[in-house]
Amino acid sequence: MSRAPLVLLPLALLLQAGALVLLLRAPSTALALLAHLAGAAVWGAGAGPLLPVRPRRSAWQPAAWAVAFPIAGPLAFLVFAAILRRPAVDRSTKGYLVWSEEPHDTWGPPASGAGLSIVEILQSPRIQLRRNAVLALRDLDPQLAIPLLRKGLQDSDEQVRIYAQNILSSMLEKFEAGIKQLEQRVATDGFDPINASRLAEQYFELVYLDVAGDEETAAHYLGKALALLEPAAAASPQDGPIALLGFKYALRARDVDAARRWLARVEATRHEAQHVLPWRMELAFLEGDWTRLRAYFAEFRRAHYLNPRIDELATFWLRAPAASA
Repeated sequence: MSRAPLVLLPLALLLQAGALVLLLRAPSTALALLAHLAGAAVWGAGAGPLLPVRPRRSAWQPAAWAVAFPIAGPLAFLVFAAILRRPAVDRSTKGYLVWSEEPHDTWGPPASGAGLSIVEILQSPRIQLRRNAVLALRDLDPQLAIPLLRKGLQDSDEQVRIYAQNILSSMLEKFEAGIKQLEQRVATDGFDPINASRLAEQYFELVYLDVAGDEETAAHYLGKALALLEPAAAASPQDGPIALLGFKYALRARDVDAARRWLARVEATRHEAQHVLPWRMELAFLEGDWTRLRAYFAEFRRAHYLNPRIDELATFWLRAPAASA
């Protein structure tokens, strides 16, 4: 901006003030009106550059303010010009949800740190966070998503419950459709240990994810899984993963005799001790053999295996017998 406004604006105010004095003290109003119009013209010339580029081309706007409202008009025009010169706010980078009253940047995860886990978000008091967390579960593996969706069914917000129910129903339909395809493949393509073990795993997932419903149905699916693994293990006696699956499923069914038989098969495959030891502990617990259970926990500590949950149990079981009685 040039120096002209710095000279013209004070001069215009002086002319307008002089016109006011002449109007009040001198008998001639013509001279006062002339001074007032001269002040307005000078104000228009000096205040025009204060406007933004588009309305700046004419001095009549600031002059009109000065003519209409002596003294007060020019001062009000300065405020008006300052407002016009403020930079526009760029809203193109603001992300808003169409179906939310809250701006995106008010419900997103915190910028610092790793952010909240989806479990923590589902426990948040902010409804919009919980809604978006439930919707995000669509992209998770069913083994991870289904337990969280079941919690969503108990949410206080109706929309969260609706989202959870719809996503859970869709996942279960796909899950059951996959089981039917595997059953058909096992029935029509001849017995294959790989397909049999896959189908057994799907049956177990029905139990593990509590899709089976009641204990009787869960026992039925565990029985079907073990029935598939028996011929699979016989066809592939050196297949350690199949033997370990049978061992785990027998323990889940609380069938101690079957678990012992499967453990013998696991030992015959020379499976890694680190993977078998936790299940040995569970078998010892089902048998009520506390001495052997403590020996397994001592072995766990000596081997320095990394498992915080078992480490916590080892702390309890390896205490003095008197203290643990």
